[in-house]
Amino acid sequence: MRLDPVTSGPRARAILGRTGRTAAPGSAGESMSTEPVVARISRSVLSDEIYLVVREMILSHDIEPEQRINIDGLSARLGVSPTPLREALARLESEGLVVKTPLRGYTATPLLSVREFVELSQFRTLIEPWTARAAAASIDADGIAQITAELESARRTLEEDLDDVTAYRALTEHDARFHTLLASLAGNGLVVQAFERIHFHLHFLRLYLASRAVSLHDDEQAEFVHQRFGEYYRARGQRSWVVEEHSAIAAAVIAGQGDEAARLVQEHIESSRRRFEPVVAALAGGH
Repeated sequence: MRLDPVTSGPRARAILGRTGRTAAPGSAGESMSTEPVVARISRSVLSDEIYLVVREMILSHDIEPEQRINIDGLSARLGVSPTPLREALARLESEGLVVKTPLRGYTATPLLSVREFVELSQFRTLIEPWTARAAAASIDADGIAQITAELESARRTLEEDLDDVTAYRALTEHDARFHTLLASLAGNGLVVQAFERIHFHLHFLRLYLASRAVSLHDDEQAEFVHQRFGEYYRARGQRSWVVEEHSAIAAAVIAGQGDEAARLVQEHIESSRRRFEPVVAALAGGH
């Protein structure tokens, strides 16, 4: 899952304007037989761009949780027709970022509740220890190369001089890729699909961005939330607890120690739930 840091506002309109242009039928160098194919490609690219832009608007609270999305108004704001916007919203609905209600249209979903966060964590503890154990049993040289490259990429990110938001986005992307890779190395396609469909890390990123956009009850609570998220991507100097725990899991998988890998994954998920359940509760009350 790629969490592209596409921004809204002028940049989004520039992107949409660039990808939305198509050549007029019958123009120089274009045959009438190829125009429908070009049009379909252009429309697909435009829909992808709109999807990324609207997703970013939701993640960054430009479109707030539970805000109704006026398709005509938003399409006018972005300078596009309603059709590709509806296609983008349908994709966002599959990710749980918007919901469609009869006679009302699309609305941005609320932030994760404490109950939803706990239930997602419980689901992960059911399937991910199995994927780690299965990956350890079947990993080959190619799998070792993939998991090693992913960890090296995360460590390089920690060495870069990034602002908080960029660093957090990058580590969230790594987190999602690492766990998806474990599921893939387990060799069960249905498990990979099940993991990808919960979009846990996408909603986790939304929580972080919400922590920067909403007003919490007091300064002490705000500092607590900021500290917990900071520990996720950069703690104990320039190290990240999530990368350190991933490194330990990867070492067990590469060594073929299935039971140890499963134990470490379960501890990793449960410790994350303990760290961030109070944060989810604070954000639910602060919105």
